Amino acid sequence: MKNWKVRIAGVLTVAMFVQYIPWLIVNLNWQAPWLSIPFALASLMTALMVITTVINHWTYARVEPSPLESSEHPDVAVIVPTYGEPAEMVEKTGRSVLTQSYPTAHIRLVISDDGHRQTIREVVKELQLEYPKATVDYHEPPLRGDPQRRGEAKAGNLNSALDLVANWENPPAFVETRDADDLVGDPNFLRHAVGHLLSDAELAFVQTIKEAQVSPGDPFGNLEPLFYRRAMFARNAANAVFPCGSGLLWRRAALDDIGGFPTWNLVEDLQSGIEALRRGWRGAYLPIVGADGQTAPEDVSNWIKQRGTWALDTMRITFWGDKHGLTLRQHLQFAELGFFYLLSFAVLTFAVTPIFSLVFDIYPLVTTHAHYALRFWPLAASVELLLAALADNLPFETLWRARQTWLGMAPVYARATLIALRYGPKRKPAYRVTRKQHVYRWYWREILPQLTLFIALIGASAYHLFTRSLLYTADLGSLFWAGFFILGLSRTVANSWHGLELKSYLIAQLRLRPRRRDLRRTVQSIFGSD
Repeated sequence: MKNWKVRIAGVLTVAMFVQYIPWLIVNLNWQAPWLSIPFALASLMTALMVITTVINHWTYARVEPSPLESSEHPDVAVIVPTYGEPAEMVEKTGRSVLTQSYPTAHIRLVISDDGHRQTIREVVKELQLEYPKATVDYHEPPLRGDPQRRGEAKAGNLNSALDLVANWENPPAFVETRDADDLVGDPNFLRHAVGHLLSDAELAFVQTIKEAQVSPGDPFGNLEPLFYRRAMFARNAANAVFPCGSGLLWRRAALDDIGGFPTWNLVEDLQSGIEALRRGWRGAYLPIVGADGQTAPEDVSNWIKQRGTWALDTMRITFWGDKHGLTLRQHLQFAELGFFYLLSFAVLTFAVTPIFSLVFDIYPLVTTHAHYALRFWPLAASVELLLAALADNLPFETLWRARQTWLGMAPVYARATLIALRYGPKRKPAYRVTRKQHVYRWYWREILPQLTLFIALIGASAYHLFTRSLLYTADLGSLFWAGFFILGLSRTVANSWHGLELKSYLIAQLRLRPRRRDLRRTVQSIFGSD
């Protein structure tokens, strides 16, 4: 794939950092080391992230699908692990698996129910009756805490189903894992994925694009187009693609080689890929939609939970995971994942700095406005060019939404990083399953750090404009960055009441309970009790 824009913008950005970082260190404000030192470290961290990204995105590789011939259709085991998802959701997922273009006679669907629910048994019976040519099994993994269970949560569920598959009389050579809420996207998913695995005996797995049904504009950034439609091509070139849980097809021999689905981390996706890659297997990325989620987190509590889990999972591997056997290029690709979350500390530092500048006239650097503009603004422009190049062919709104998500999640990512450090390699934090239903209310407590920073930036800007002349004495640079972070955080603030017509809801609650005297209960009924 041609990526000359990324290369040109990348070289330019690295050159700008080379001239900026030494100048920054020389001009640090040692009268305020509590601000200047974190600012310098944040700048160095940003430079390191940019350099790593430029190296990783120097080469892209796109693999075109190679579908099976009409006469070739090996058996495939499709494992759908479920725990608390609604039965209707599981049924839709199972039906989408059985109605794709792959012959149902060669699909062996296992619905592995960690909830041990009668409703899921009935779903399996309905699918068995509706698709008599397919094999549809209901499986109950051992209860959690049972010595026969290999792992907790989803990994333990998958390993139990994998053991079931291995004990079949003629176990399939390929195993698909599909989340219980993820429909098959492209109807040719299995034909393309199986065909690709058959074309290369060293391939352990094939990962495809994951999409989801989201609100207009994707306010929570759940579609991740920068990752699936750009970054994955860089990973493909470096053999650093990793499983993403769904829209994924494994070679069973590779799973056997890594001992099944790993149980050390919170979720098995990322670690299973690293385990395969460091043993010499290869992974591949096919740019087709393999999974289309029936839902995606669109209330702040669930959104933070999911993103925080991803961050914690990644940082545990970054700090403590075994990566021996990976090549240098693979190490750099996985290091970029860690830098992405570590950079949250830099983001918070940069966001707080304008407050001290606008209110207290305290700056991290001692320099003139002219010298600062000469050194910094060319760097800022080159970074914008690099981001635009990395998002080539994607709308500007997509890039801006990704940046808003990143800014809004910075406190969550920073917290996840600290938890990963505190727990160490031998203690695993508790894991909660991501809810499949939206719970709409005003989640002001969950975004209190973002809301506080948002209000502080607005207040600092207003104070500065009130006490300074906009044309003559105002610090336009700090005002610009305050405005940038205000706009960036505004999406998270707005998302905190997404799906809730606050005014109408308040009026409705008050009309329903006009005689309630306990104000605390009224507030809890409106905004939630936790």
